[in-house]
Amino acid sequence: MWPATLLLVLIAPTQFSYALNPKDGPFILYADIYAAGLFGLWALLVLVRRRWNEIARPPVAIWALLAVAALSALGALSLKSAIVEIAQIGLYFVAVYALFADVVRGQHRLVLAAKVLAIATTVAVAIGLYQYLTGQEPSHVRGTFANRNVYSAYLAMVLPVLYGIAIWTHDTSHRVWFLAVVVVGAVTMLAGLQFWCLALVLLILSALKNLRALGYYLTGATLLIVLFVGVLHTNRDAVFREVADPVEHGELFKLGPGHEDTTVLKMRWLEWYPALIMSAENFPLGVGVGNYQKHIGKSSYWMIPPPTKIEPDTNNLYLVIAASTGFVGLVAFLAWLGHFWRMAEDNWTQAHDAWSMGLCWGLLGGVYGILLVNMFSSLFVRGTSLVWALIFAMIASVAMRGFEGLRAPNREDESKENRRED
Repeated sequence: MWPATLLLVLIAPTQFSYALNPKDGPFILYADIYAAGLFGLWALLVLVRRRWNEIARPPVAIWALLAVAALSALGALSLKSAIVEIAQIGLYFVAVYALFADVVRGQHRLVLAAKVLAIATTVAVAIGLYQYLTGQEPSHVRGTFANRNVYSAYLAMVLPVLYGIAIWTHDTSHRVWFLAVVVVGAVTMLAGLQFWCLALVLLILSALKNLRALGYYLTGATLLIVLFVGVLHTNRDAVFREVADPVEHGELFKLGPGHEDTTVLKMRWLEWYPALIMSAENFPLGVGVGNYQKHIGKSSYWMIPPPTKIEPDTNNLYLVIAASTGFVGLVAFLAWLGHFWRMAEDNWTQAHDAWSMGLCWGLLGGVYGILLVNMFSSLFVRGTSLVWALIFAMIASVAMRGFEGLRAPNREDESKENRRED
């Protein structure tokens, strides 16, 4: 199971999918198919060996979220969409989470899983760098994902993990590697709000380390910002101008002729209002899990007709949860996030060397990234959810078992085993 699980970590950060309908989907992620098969094999082995008492059980909050999602599905406009989303929550955050938490145990495996995740992220960032150097538009820089928003949200979740390890480890080669991925990843993050989420998380991690790390970070961040302003104009526009400018400059095709000069807020911000109205009008259980997109375009929720199409994956996930599963679903979702936040903050007490300390702080940074970036994008999409489950599972594995090593058989054990075989 261990090599097969590492392979899942390696292929998880992609959105390569099979589309039943090229336009409307549903889209079946190849990594999801592999994850489901791997979970089935793992569950069979657990059943045969009767190891149910040893596995990390998902927290009560995720079961509560699934229960609320099922109740909200009873009033859903599209039952098919509701079933698909419930199945995805169960696959990612119950099934694959339990698999990761059980298999990725002990310091050796935890560190190796982090390195494999770093390899996968290095590949995604390298592709993003190539797209950055050869593309004409910020939207072309998407790495192994479908668009810049998912790519940048993924990096806001994963780069803090690598940064946390880098500022604690004494291994120079890994420190250089991880910091290089962090810097190049930050340069290729052309979704401005996600970039600032990452910058804030790295600032917090540096401050928690010590004043020297904070000074190094502030110096590096200042140099990077100067580079953006003076040389890298694409980054300057994405990181500063787009974030500071609330006005939509795209084609306002739904307002009709004569409205070319009309000032309209960006759709990212305009959609928050109808999402809040939808939540208020369907307060207990929402409009049905997976049915947010089926309702958000209704004119009754908007002050003005939607003037243009929203950029993909710029929804506020908290508002999506509140609108689709209601206030009860949002409470369960926040309780689930809070469970791992608290656990990640406690884990560092179990660290006994630089690698384990770095991993604990890195995983805590990953939690911070998840909490922040979901305000401006959604990590509950194809290609990022498996890694989200991995980060939470590694946190749970440390909390349950610490950084115990995997005991290797000594000569006496091997001799006894050979005598039994004879």
